[in-house]
Amino acid sequence: MDLDELQRQHDEIEALLARFRQAIADDSSPQRLGALRWQFARQLMAHLALEDRIFYPNMQRQPHDRLRDTAARLEMEMAPIAQSFSAYIARWSDDRIEREWGDFCRESREVLDRILHRMHKEERLLMPLLADAGLVETPRIRQAG
Repeated sequence: MDLDELQRQHDEIEALLARFRQAIADDSSPQRLGALRWQFARQLMAHLALEDRIFYPNMQRQPHDRLRDTAARLEMEMAPIAQSFSAYIARWSDDRIEREWGDFCRESREVLDRILHRMHKEERLLMPLLADAGLVETPRIRQAG
């Protein structure tokens, strides 16, 4: 399990998220963001797949009860967020985005906030436990979120 890779992915997702937020900052000025939206979706879905296949199963095999329990709770909480994101991506075609730009911006900000909050929650709750278990040297914990 490469925790540095997971953190690198969080950093990439957060950078894309910031670019996405900037593109939707003005509800009245539609932007072309198809490529950015799909790049963000691909990166997020690849990250979630890595967490589902490797990270969380590995956490369930750890001997530390608190780490296992926290990881299990976070894994269960992630399912509805991932489903919501998939539905959001399917719901907003390029044509619909252009027609309903203001609504798209509002919903996108909600979705992006939820994802960012979730990533920070993982880092805030799991990193200290991973450090206590000796799986990482120094926890990197973000303050916001």
